[in-house]
Amino acid sequence: MEKQELKRLNIDSLPWFYKLLLKIPMANVLEGASSGIFWAIIVPCFLAVEFFLSIFLLVYFVFPINIIIAGIIPVTIFLVFVRISLERFINWWNGSIDTGFKWNVERMAQEYIDSLKPKKEEKEA
Repeated sequence: MEKQELKRLNIDSLPWFYKLLLKIPMANVLEGASSGIFWAIIVPCFLAVEFFLSIFLLVYFVFPINIIIAGIIPVTIFLVFVRISLERFINWWNGSIDTGFKWNVERMAQEYIDSLKPKKEEKEA
């Protein structure tokens, strides 16, 4: 089995669907919020507002139009949240790849074994 090197995610090398998601406007406003505030306050507020707005639109407009208008809102909000999650994943991935930490288990195990040898000699003496 070949060893694969982990690479940074480049927006230009992503499939067209992800590039299209990253071109959604107005998502940068929500992106600046920390993840705790985003998932604990902003997302539930959007969902509550969308629920009541959808009920209003379904009751206020006539049949074919109300379904179309009420369906646009959740799809738009979903796409914005997907874009934010995608950007956060790309930033997290690139941040974790750039640490420069290399897993060399054999060397670390050997260093650990070497560090235990003086302790064994002290206990024997």
